[in-house]
Amino acid sequence: MYFERLLSRVYSLDKQVEIIKSRFVKYSMIGGASALVDWGLFYVLAIILDIHYILSGTISFTLATSFNYFIGITFLFDSTTRFTKQNEILLVFLISLIGLAINLFFLFLFSSWFLFSLMGSKILASFFALVWNFSMRNYYVFKSPNS
Repeated sequence: MYFERLLSRVYSLDKQVEIIKSRFVKYSMIGGASALVDWGLFYVLAIILDIHYILSGTISFTLATSFNYFIGITFLFDSTTRFTKQNEILLVFLISLIGLAINLFFLFLFSSWFLFSLMGSKILASFFALVWNFSMRNYYVFKSPNS
């Protein structure tokens, strides 16, 4: 009896890990498309148009996050399963604001303190925001009410 319950729990945990890995892979693909939007806009704004990199980073991140949200609820996350649409958008916006702060902090750190190129700094900073955004969306905003 004990052994069967233990095996059942292990199987359940293994299944949850597979679901999370699958979601992360899908989120990374969606995030990759969003990153291209973010990096492309940042390049145009900061490098070509010579707009201050913090403002450029804010604009590009915000537009890429909007793109990411709409693609994410279309192909990955079940929208409004846990929150109303209005609350869901508000939570995603608040999480994205923190993600933006993380992104800008590392953009500043890498470009000003470590003297990396702006594009290299932007790309590195994006990975820190990716971890935050995926974690909060997967484990909080779009978490199934049953889990």
